[in-house]
Amino acid sequence: MGIGYLLGGVACLAYAAAVGYLGGVKKSPGLLRLVKMKLGKNMSDATAAKVCLGAAAVALAGAVFLFVFGAIAG
Repeated sequence: MGIGYLLGGVACLAYAAAVGYLGGVKKSPGLLRLVKMKLGKNMSDATAAKVCLGAAAVALAGAVFLFVFGAIAG
């Protein structure tokens, strides 16, 4: 496995864990405020938490892809 795929997969896992926990599970006010500021001011906290969970799911899928592709290629 190439070191780049490994580092990318670990970075994606760390991002998914941080955003999924802080935004989706714990519902940190700072992160939710940042999401609402970047995507739309009329967004509710529940919608911002769902966006955080969606972003965490996409990052997790990216991590799985990087790990699998790195194992196949290297």
